[in-house]
Formats: sequence, C-alpha cells, structure tokens
Amino acid sequence: MKEYTGLMVFAEQRGGEIHPVSYELLGKGREIADKLNIELSSVLLGNQMEEEVKELIYHGADKVFLYDHPVFRDFDVLNYKHNVVKLIREVKPEIFLLGATHLGRSLGPRVAAALETGLTADCIGLDVDEEGNLIQIRPAFTGNLIAHIKTMTRPQMSTIRYKVMQKGERNPDRKGEIITKAVELVDPMLTIMNKERSSEVNIAEADVIVSGGRGLNRSGDLSILEDLAGLLGGVVGASRPLVDDGWV
Repeated sequence: MKEYTGLMVFAEQRGGEIHPVSYELLGKGREIADKLNIELSSVLLGNQMEEEVKELIYHGADKVFLYDHPVFRDFDVLNYKHNVVKLIREVKPEIFLLGATHLGRSLGPRVAAALETGLTADCIGLDVDEEGNLIQIRPAFTGNLIAHIKTMTRPQMSTIRYKVMQKGERNPDRKGEIITKAVELVDPMLTIMNKERSSEVNIAEADVIVSGGRGLNRSGDLSILEDLAGLLGGVVGASRPLVDDGWV
C-alpha cells in the first residue's frame, strides 16, 4: 500500500457547471491533505470546460486531470468509470472521494468494484487517525448509531453527503497544474443519463424543506404545506407513499 499516495476528488459536473459538492470535497480534501502532507488532485470529465476547471484550482486542488470529449457532456456511466479507473491505476491516490449524489452513488461502486477496493457510502464526516488512515464517519442502523470505518485496501473510497462539509475559500490567485488526459471510449451497452427538468423542484439545493407523508388525509392537504413552505422561503417535499399514490 506504500505505493499509494495523495488524495483525489471526483469533480462532478452537470450541463457544463461544476456541482457545489465538488468544492465541499475539495475543502475537506485540502484539510486532510495538509494534515498528511500529501498532494490534493481532482479529476473532471466534461466537454469544453477549460475555464470551469480553473475553479478547482482556486478551491484548493494542486493538480487537475481533465478529460474533454463530447461524450462526457452528460453522464455516461461506462465511459466515466473506464477513464476514472484507468487514471486511479496510473496515479494511485491513497484516498478517492466522490459526492453522494445520484451520479456519485452510481459511479462510486462501479469504480470500487473494478479496483477491488472498499467503499464507504453516504459519509457525513472524515478524519485521520494517528497512523494516517482515513476514518470514514456515517450513520448506521437507520441513524441510531454513528459508525467510524476504516478501509484496509487502497485506495480508500468514500461518497460524501452534499451540504455536510464546508467548501474551501476561493482564491483566484492560487496556482496549480491542469493536465489534459487522453480519452478512451468503450462501447456503451448501457447509458444512464442524469438530467433535471427546469420545472422540477431541486430539494438538494433547498435550505428549508416542508415534507408531508401519510399524516395527510387527501392530496388537497398538500396546499397547507405549500403555504407554509412559501412563508419559510422553502420548498415542498414528500415521502415515498405520497409519490407512489400519485399525489406528488
């Protein structure tokens, strides 16, 4: 395991814009990298994002690996996985972090399986022990316990919940290295597309969510939640049964 060194963050992008969770991971990654005295890198797959990639440097990355190709404009899980796995095998980071978004939850397990390493999902905290091992903190048993987990294989992989960590301060004077990598494409037997319609509410970005469940007697009662959400400057959410019943 001694040949593995450095911390790498997967920079997620949607529609050419870097997802805010990437900056949160860089903030925490910078803290851990400084503690372990290792390099902090990031990997971004997209198309025509030469300007956006600089933001990863400004938010703490020492080095960014950029894969630029039209196929990466949207999420293609097989080609994403193939190129990320190839990079990790080449660079050998000891820690690899992804956001616990829909994209990260789909990509992370596939990368971990290909690398034959462990993955701790949905972490709410990260720390380092005296030996320099990553401590991955996540809820267990439906939130009744908080588990502290070590991965004994390398790289140590985690997906991190959005909005649980502070992003690092942006410094436009910060310098770093941007490395454009050659893209390898595989025949996409299966392509998974993640697209958000502009008319939909994105509760991941909301600070206040007023959520309803089976306590509501009828679909018309949702207007009560909408009124409250409006007063609080929030959005309306719902539990799975209301979605299954077609109320939301």
